[in-house]
Amino acid sequence: MPILRTYFMNRLSDDELQSLLGKRDNFFLENVLNMDRTLQYAQATIAQAGLTSRVVDEPANPFAHLRHDILGAIPLIGPLWVLGLSALRLGQPAADVTLKRTAAQSISVIFSRNARRRNTEAA
Repeated sequence: MPILRTYFMNRLSDDELQSLLGKRDNFFLENVLNMDRTLQYAQATIAQAGLTSRVVDEPANPFAHLRHDILGAIPLIGPLWVLGLSALRLGQPAADVTLKRTAAQSISVIFSRNARRRNTEAA
C-alpha cells in the first residue's frame, strides 16, 4: 500500500498543483487558505484532463462537537449511520477524482482506479 504524500498549499504554486493532479496519485493538501479557489482550480484542471470530479465534505472527526451523552449511543447508531451513508453513496454518480474536505484547511485528493489506469495506459 503506497504512502500518501502531504503537500502544503502555502508552499505550492498553481503549476505544481497542476503537476500533482496530472500524476494521478492520491495525496493530501494541507494549509489551504482559500478553499473555494483551490477547489475550483483543481476541478478545472481535472476537467481539462477529461476527468470528472466531485467535492465531498467528510471531516476527519465528525463527532467533535457532540455531547458526551450522545457519544454513548454511537455503538447503537453506528451500524445505521454506516448503512445510511452507503445508501447515499450508491445514489451519487461515480467520479474519476474525489476531493474530500477533511478539515477547514485540508483536502484529500483521491483518484479512482479507472482514472489511474487510464494514466498508465496513456504513458
